[in-house]
Amino acid sequence: MSARLMSMTGYLLKQAEGQTCAPVRAAQALHESNALGPIVFFTPELGRWSTVGGLGVMVDELSIGVAALGQEVIVISPYYERNRKGQTGYLAKDPAGIHYKDNITVDINGGTTLGVHEGVVDGVRVVFLHNGDIFPSPYPDAQPAFTVQQLAVFGKGCLEYCCQRQCIPSIAVTNDWFTGFTAAYAKVGHYGDTFKGTSFIHICHNLNEAYEGRIHLSHGDGDLGALHKLPRDWLIDPKWRGNVINPSRCAIMLSDQWSTVSRSYRDEILQGSPLADILRQKPQPFAHPNGIPIAERVRKLDAVAPDHLTAKAQLQKKYFNLPALDDSVALFAFVGRVTTQKGVHLILEIAERIIMKSNYKVQFLVGGPANMREPYAADCAHKMWHLKAKYPACFWAAPEEFFTDGALVNRGADFGLMPSAFEPGGIVQHEFFVGCTPVVAFKTGGLKDSVLEYMWATEEGTGYTFESYTSDDFVFAMERALGTFRNK
Repeated sequence: MSARLMSMTGYLLKQAEGQTCAPVRAAQALHESNALGPIVFFTPELGRWSTVGGLGVMVDELSIGVAALGQEVIVISPYYERNRKGQTGYLAKDPAGIHYKDNITVDINGGTTLGVHEGVVDGVRVVFLHNGDIFPSPYPDAQPAFTVQQLAVFGKGCLEYCCQRQCIPSIAVTNDWFTGFTAAYAKVGHYGDTFKGTSFIHICHNLNEAYEGRIHLSHGDGDLGALHKLPRDWLIDPKWRGNVINPSRCAIMLSDQWSTVSRSYRDEILQGSPLADILRQKPQPFAHPNGIPIAERVRKLDAVAPDHLTAKAQLQKKYFNLPALDDSVALFAFVGRVTTQKGVHLILEIAERIIMKSNYKVQFLVGGPANMREPYAADCAHKMWHLKAKYPACFWAAPEEFFTDGALVNRGADFGLMPSAFEPGGIVQHEFFVGCTPVVAFKTGGLKDSVLEYMWATEEGTGYTFESYTSDDFVFAMERALGTFRNK
């Protein structure tokens, strides 16, 4: 209620600009006395410009949502030389009107200059920091010294921008390991007392060991202290085997609070994360499921198809060469990256078994690119091509292409597939739900909170789940889904 009240007073002040009547004065007093001050998000990926996974989508939509509640919101992110599609100069081509303003310099590695690009998008001041050598692409494979330099430049660049623009955050929100040094630089004394009144909160989007941002140092690297200029114990746990810089450790230790993207995942990492000891040092960490703006998502769905069957007919024609809709065939769809986390191998293991058992009355659509330099993804890609060639009417995938029909799949599939081995929050299941499409998922993290087993007795639930991470248990969940599909 208070958030809506702030939003309404902000709207009134915009509409009544220049007026001084009593209602406007009251709104002004209420608004100014309750405004939080600048809320600044620091993020390695953002929206349509540089999103690689759910982090970029969540920060984009969360920042817009907070701005809509009447708050001053700024988002700072790298401007990569090449985005995930390999495009250069993508900001200049974007209709949002984000333009180069000036340069800032940070004292990392003898001094590093960053170009500042700014614009306002949906009420949010969007800021991109550019240096093609430091930020060549999102999450590049690199040597330890280069990765540490990236984190140091971005962390200090964000704080330097706030100083130069005199927009000191009331709340600073750092996101995942790439922003792990930011709170440390604010508190180690590099900026004096400038950020003494700023509350830092770190969002743990994924604390799986492969996603903590661990930087394994060789014997000759030392601790790279001359580069990052932070206390060793903030970055390296002396009890861990080997010499490992962990930016997530730094972020959690130096932030005032941490949060994550589902309640179940919060419980999981408090119990089982290698960082559990420092996570438990912060009382009452915040956790809440990811959300998506429903009205905007429905508009995207309506733009591609007016209803489920129309969308399904389009998918069957485009990907399975059917001349007309065949609603006797169940369509299962996966949309996402081909990585071990997403469990694509499970779909490929069970697809042929389900196709044969259902007498070819099922279709699998797997939309998402595979990085052929990664052994797991390359192995999945070859299995996809084999299944597509063997069962062209029942299986489609194009791992060599970037998939662009996500909205059509959300509305046209009969079931979404999310066999993720771990999923802290998850956004894809909500995109399917807005399309009125149930989901078959592994019971983990945020999926456990949102994909609820359909119960015939109460006619409640949002899909089907499996609890043992095996192909057999996945098949049992698929068969329950097929049983429901056939009962019209």
